Amino acid sequence: MIKKFVQIFFVSFILIILIPKNYTEIILAQNNGKKIETIILDAGHGGKDPGTIGLSGVFEKNIVLSIALKLKDILESEYSDLNVILTRAKDEFIELKDRGKIANDNNGNLFLSLHANYKKNDGNDKNGFEIYILDLPKIPDALKVLMEQNNIFEFLRFRTDTSNNKFILASLLENGFFKYSRQFASIIQYSLATGVRLESRGVFQAGYYVLYGASMPSVLVECGYLSNINDEEYLKSDKGQTEVAKSIYKAIRLFKFDYDYESGNY
Repeated sequence: MIKKFVQIFFVSFILIILIPKNYTEIILAQNNGKKIETIILDAGHGGKDPGTIGLSGVFEKNIVLSIALKLKDILESEYSDLNVILTRAKDEFIELKDRGKIANDNNGNLFLSLHANYKKNDGNDKNGFEIYILDLPKIPDALKVLMEQNNIFEFLRFRTDTSNNKFILASLLENGFFKYSRQFASIIQYSLATGVRLESRGVFQAGYYVLYGASMPSVLVECGYLSNINDEEYLKSDKGQTEVAKSIYKAIRLFKFDYDYESGNY
C-alpha cells in the first residue's frame, strides 16, 4: 500500500513539474484553423502477433488489415486532397509505441485503430462492435509506463528536450483532443449501427496503450467478436469487411465536415 502511494505521489509530482499549466491550451491553439488533411489507419497486431484467433482459426491481424486497406481505397477515391497513412500495409509486426510515432511523424490529424474482439472466460457469448477512446484517469498510468521504460534521469531530460516534449507531453495530454475523440467515436457508433450487420455494444473509455501515443483525436474500434460464430462469419466475408469499411468512411466524412467547419476550413 505504501509503495503504491509513493508511486502515485511521484507520478503526480512529475506531472506537475513536467507539464506546463497551459499545455492543453497550446495543443488546441496549434489545432485552431487546421483541417483534417492526414488520417492514420492502424490495423492492429501483425507479423508475429496474430491478435485474437477466431473459432475457425482466422487471425484478427488479417481481418483488420483487409478492412484498413478497403477503407484507405475508399477515402482516396473520394478525396483527392486527403493523405491516408497506414501504420502497416502488409503482414508485419509494428511495436505499439511506434504506431503513435508514425502518426505524429506524418503530422496526422486523426488516428483510427482497428481490432477484433474475443470473449473472456465469463461464460457469456458476446457479440457486436465496441468503440474506445482514451480513459483520462489512465494518463498517470501512461506516464508510469513511460518512466518504467526509461531511465528516470533520461526521462527528466524531456523537460528541456523540445522534440520529446512535443511527442511525449502532447500524447499524455490527450484530453486536449478528448472532445474530438468522443465526437468521432459517437459518429462511428451511429454509422456502424446503421450500416453493418453487427450489434452496437457502445462507446467506452479504456487505457489502450496505442491511444496514448498519437497526439490527435484518436479512436479504437473493436469491429466484432471472433469468438461469436455470426460475427466471425461476417467479418471474414468480403461483404462484411466492405460494409464495415464503408460505414467507417461515412463516419470519417461526417466528422471531417464538422471538424473542418469548426476550424473555419469549409
